Amino acid sequence: MNKSEAIKLLRSEDWTKEDAMRALETVNFKSNPDEITIRRAISHFAGSELINRQRLQAAQKGLVTKKNKEIGQKDNENQSLYYQNKILELKIKQLIEDNNDLIETNEQIIKENKALKNLVDEIRIKLAINTKKLLQYEDSEIRKALVHMFNLTLG
Repeated sequence: MNKSEAIKLLRSEDWTKEDAMRALETVNFKSNPDEITIRRAISHFAGSELINRQRLQAAQKGLVTKKNKEIGQKDNENQSLYYQNKILELKIKQLIEDNNDLIETNEQIIKENKALKNLVDEIRIKLAINTKKLLQYEDSEIRKALVHMFNLTLG
């Protein structure tokens, strides 16, 4: 039996290729060993060593599975954070637009207030001029009422 046939034999018994190759390292295939010789050679490897190896492999697979789950969870968290960032970016854009609208509205109100102040000032000037003209008349009662009204309009 050659080495590849021995590996096939062990693979048919659910050995991994790597384990079979390790177990067969001590076998001299130049002497064309039979199946019994091969089984004797691998018996040391097939016992506790193989069980320990399989336990190590199972533990390693468990770690890989655990890491894969952690990576998947991190990916989900990252994706969640990505969507939260997108939502926040949209909210920020909306707030910026609202702020710009408020700035424009405020500027418009300032202009309108200035125009209104100018109009009120113009009315006060005309009122003062007209009151001055009325105060030139002789009747003291009219004069007193006009002074009182004039004082009220000036605040």
